[in-house]
Amino acid sequence: MAKLKVKLLRGLAGEREEHVQAVKSLGLKKRGQERILEDNPSVWGNIRKAWHLVGVAYRIDFSKEVPVVERDLSEEPNYTVINKKGVFTDGKGVYYFSRVTDLEDFLKKKGYKKYVNWEGREVEL
Repeated sequence: MAKLKVKLLRGLAGEREEHVQAVKSLGLKKRGQERILEDNPSVWGNIRKAWHLVGVAYRIDFSKEVPVVERDLSEEPNYTVINKKGVFTDGKGVYYFSRVTDLEDFLKKKGYKKYVNWEGREVEL
């Protein structure tokens, strides 16, 4: 089964209890913590519940005419995450989005009309 890397991008202080529980069920406790989880509906349900707190790591290769998007499953810890104009990134090609629509909106703003997703399919925007 496929996997995905989830990172807690914001702290839990002052958040509603249901959002805190969703984050904790993903195994995340402190801001900046990452976990590699199975790609299944219960994980995505918790990500959707706390979408403003967590992000899924995607590696985007802009070197080709059509960008290639892969799910980043690297094991090395990624401590430096910056917020560039509302998009969380490490500055080295890894971006964090909690919804695929956010990823697609980001690519549209960059001027792309399609991309190759992590399953190898070309997706029109």
